[in-house]
Amino acid sequence: MNHAYDRDRAAQLVPLLESIFAEVADRRRSIRQLERELASAQRENAPTTGDLTARLANHRRELRLTRAEFERLGCVVDEHNPNRVIIPGESGAHEAGFHWQAGDSLVHD
Repeated sequence: MNHAYDRDRAAQLVPLLESIFAEVADRRRSIRQLERELASAQRENAPTTGDLTARLANHRRELRLTRAEFERLGCVVDEHNPNRVIIPGESGAHEAGFHWQAGDSLVHD
């Protein structure tokens, strides 16, 4: 599906992008914490590594699904700045579109 947004429609996406990005931030924090716990458990040969590995896999899967949510909207996460979402412009091209930065309330050219 081809997505195209003018400035007003792109601006209307901001609350949804904020919501998705809040989940992304939560998942990233959980992943970092679980990675630290797993590394510690592995150093100590603790029996809990299976549970930690499963929880880590779940958070990584859910993080991938948030990327799919952005794609469903026609947006992409900037590969050079993972806190930035690129929104297609009126032509449907990302290069001629807008961007939104996590924590910002506006979209920019």
